[in-house]
Amino acid sequence: MLAHARHNLGFLLAMARVGFAMYLAYPAGVLMVFASYPIVILMYRFVFGAVYESRADIAGYDLGAILTYVTISWILNTFYMTPTGRHLGARVRDGQVAMDLIKPINLQGIYLGMSLGRTAFRLVFATIPLALVFLLAGGVRAPSPALLPQFLLAILLGYLMNFQLDYMIGLVAFFLEYNNGIRWGIRLVMNIAGGMVIPLSYFPESLARIFGYLPTQYMFFQPLQLYLGKVTPQQGWVLVAQGLAWVCVLFTLAQLMQRSGARRLSISGG
Repeated sequence: MLAHARHNLGFLLAMARVGFAMYLAYPAGVLMVFASYPIVILMYRFVFGAVYESRADIAGYDLGAILTYVTISWILNTFYMTPTGRHLGARVRDGQVAMDLIKPINLQGIYLGMSLGRTAFRLVFATIPLALVFLLAGGVRAPSPALLPQFLLAILLGYLMNFQLDYMIGLVAFFLEYNNGIRWGIRLVMNIAGGMVIPLSYFPESLARIFGYLPTQYMFFQPLQLYLGKVTPQQGWVLVAQGLAWVCVLFTLAQLMQRSGARRLSISGG
């Protein structure tokens, strides 16, 4: 069992190196994507600055809190974003996924490894530099020290949730062949329901309650409640436990969907 685990870990690290190298191969394209984030962040900061000119507090957020919220949420997106769904969908359409399925590791492990490599690249060249720039410039509040461990665990779990959801979007191609339209629609809902664009507290109570039943809230909204110190340390650990439970649920759903999709591919003669 130990040898099997070591083999899987080695394969995962090999796939991570492949994912990292993919970004290194196209530095200009990656640079343009990352360079756009400061522009988007500044746009949101200017918009909320105008909104708060006549208001001191909206939905429990003062100007400093909301500016911190939108800045950190978009910086987190550089850590979360992954092309897993797009790449998997493309490989299903052209039949190359058959080669992935015969490799000596679970299909999800292959794409998780490549996603980790891409994430490591973004973490070094986008997430950390952007966070340092805005923190040093004084436009963002520092995280709550008492909740920092919970916040770091929450963003790790948020990353895993984002990966699982995007992976399942890619698996849709097993059933529908073309998943790009579905991918764009679901990603839009994920960003809104996850609280990336604005806090869920801004939405009408009925809509916020619906979003509260979804795992997406643990990607942006709940981690940012920890960052801003809006919960107690005990409540923070509860949020981390709930996020972990959702990761396990999504992993199980992804595996079931993967098995069903793989059987359908075999039946179709792929």
